[in-house]
Parts: sequence; structure tokens; C-alpha cells
Amino acid sequence: MKKFFSTKNIVKIYFFFLIFAYLFFLNNNLNEFPNKYVFSDWLINYEGGFIRRGLLGQIIFEISNLSKIKIHNVIFFFQGFGYLLYFYLFLKNTSKIKFNFFWILLIFSTISFIYPLSELEALGRKDIFVLSSFLIFSIINYISVKHLILSFCLIFTLSVLIHEITLFYLFYYLIVIYFNFKVNLEEKINLKFIIYLLTYLIFLICFITFIGQDANIDEIINSYKTEFFNLNIGTGAIGWLSKSFMEQLVIIFQNISLIGIIRYSYILIINIIVILYFIKLKDLNINKFYNLKNIIFFLIFTSLPIYLIALDWGRITYLSFNFIIILILFLNNNNLINEKLMNDKIKYLSKKSKMIIFTFICVLFSPKILLNDDFSGLPIYKITLKILKIVNFNL
Repeated sequence: MKKFFSTKNIVKIYFFFLIFAYLFFLNNNLNEFPNKYVFSDWLINYEGGFIRRGLLGQIIFEISNLSKIKIHNVIFFFQGFGYLLYFYLFLKNTSKIKFNFFWILLIFSTISFIYPLSELEALGRKDIFVLSSFLIFSIINYISVKHLILSFCLIFTLSVLIHEITLFYLFYYLIVIYFNFKVNLEEKINLKFIIYLLTYLIFLICFITFIGQDANIDEIINSYKTEFFNLNIGTGAIGWLSKSFMEQLVIIFQNISLIGIIRYSYILIINIIVILYFIKLKDLNINKFYNLKNIIFFLIFTSLPIYLIALDWGRITYLSFNFIIILILFLNNNNLINEKLMNDKIKYLSKKSKMIIFTFICVLFSPKILLNDDFSGLPIYKITLKILKIVNFNL
């Protein structure tokens, strides 16, 4: 019995619960198709010309047309597959990890895997493929510089075409590339590589930024006329993309408040403090900036501009923290983390201290979806209540 309730089994049970809950709520969300914002994002395709975040929408559009399967069912399949892929890859690459108190905090944090269930407006977004793309890139065992660079160009491009938000997480990819050069491939980053990389990135950013603005939104909407549902230029993500960049900025700045900044800073900071307290990188004498604190703060700083172009700060916080989790997993699997120091720090914590820390990180505080919303909390309890409420209503 004691073995059944081991930490590893508890983590597995937790992920089984997540998978069940994700599929349950994704299926229930189909009742709100296509009015819910998340569905309008999946309906963006290339029928009106090239547009940002249109790749998956075009694939789904073509599959639905060829197979005659209702488009909302195809979307449901992609959503479910995205979460299953992400959880499978994460669990597969943590199979050799001994889950201690630190990993429990990381996995059970209110802004890690459970967040889209506690805030259903964040559920079913294309973000899951953005996270899966980075996770795949970070776990590949690269055999040469050519292999590394080609994989980066392919995976990063696909992720950007799925959602342009990937561009703001470029430096997470570059950190992984850097460590692969220094630790795994043991090669120096030469000028030729830097020129190739810069050329590729400049081309990709210009392509997404300028050409991605020229699509005809009306033609995208007209492509769904045979689907017998109402879609217009003001619908959800389609309406947001139809606005100019300046219009989007005005809307966002009208909603930003000091209390909102403090609120979201607090929830991210308390989770980052946990990472920086328990984790120290092994001393490899790479350079004077080589320590986790510098890396984390640099990555957070470079991704801050996302908060200036989005209203859903809760979703952005969840996305950013999951990128950090993947990076920590990469560092761990490449034997770059000082595990002895981590275990010593855990050992010195009393049970009371652990309970207080766990309560703050994993129970009490969870951000709502929009930047001007207040805190939420008790995610597992609230998710269970939502499931019971839906089941009772259907009965």
C-alpha cells in the first residue's frame, strides 16, 4: 500500500486526472462552438492568403473537407492530441527522475499543468503545440551541429506558423542551443553559424510581421459558409487579428493597472523563487554569466513584451512558466543541476515549512485569465466541482 502511494505513483495519478479532466472539458466546450474565443483561433486558415497562426487552421480545414468530418470534431481531436503529446513527452523524460519536494512543487504549481483547467478560457489553445514543440526540441539527442541547426529551423518555424507568440520565446531555444554546443557537442559557436542563424531569424520575423498582415479576413470567413455556423469579422481571435497593431495596444493599455502588474508579478515571482532556491547549476566554468539566476531573469526579461500585446496575462504566465519547466527538465537530463545541493536544501526543510510552501505554490493563488481579473485558488477542488456540476446538469 505504501508503495502504491509513492511520490512517482501520485504524480502518475495526477496526470491521469489531468488527462481525464482535459478531455472532459474539451468535449464539453464543443457545446459553445464556434462562439467561444478558442474556436475562432482554430478557424484561422490560409484561404484568404497567408496569415499569422493559420497553419493548424488550414490543416484542420483540409482534413474536414476531405474526410467530411465536422470541423469542430477535427479541432477536438487536435486539442486532445496536443495535451496527450505534451504530457506523454514530459512523463517519458522524467521517468528516471526521483520526484522530490522540488519536482512536486514544479508539477503541482497552479500555473503549470493544471492552469487551463482552473481557467477554462485558457483551455484548448494552440499554445499546447508551442510548448510541445519546445519540449521536443529540448529532448532530441543531437549528433552534430548540422543536426542541431536544421532541427531548430524546422521546429521553430513550425511553432511560429502555429502561433507567432513563439517568437517571444526565441531565447529559450537559443539557451538550449548554447548548452548543446558547450556540453553535448563540445564545439565553439563560430561566426558562420551566427550569420546563418541571424539571416534565418530576420527573414522569419519579417515574413510573419509584414506578409502575415495581408490576408483577406472576409475570404477566411467565407470559407466556412458550408459549415452552417455563424462567423463574422468581429468573432473572437479573427476579430482581434483584424485590428491594427495600434488598436490592439490601445485596448491593452486601457486595461493595464498597477494592481494587475503587482498581482501577476507576485504569482510568477513566488514560483521563480522556489526554482532559484532549490536549483544551482554545476560549476562548468563556461563563463561569468553562467548561473541559473542570470539565465532565468534574462529569459523572463526577454519575454516581458508579450504582456504588452495580450489581454490574457494569466495564459501568458502559464505559458512562460511551462517554458521554464521544460528548460529545467533539459538542464536536469543533461546532468547540469547540482542534485546534492538540492537534496540537502530539501532535507533541511521541516514538514511544517514544506506544507506552507506547498500551500502557497500549489493551492492558494492562481491567476485568472485576463489582466484585470483577481486571483483564484484551490484549483483541484474547483475543477472537481465543475465536473460534478456539468455531469449533474446533463443527468
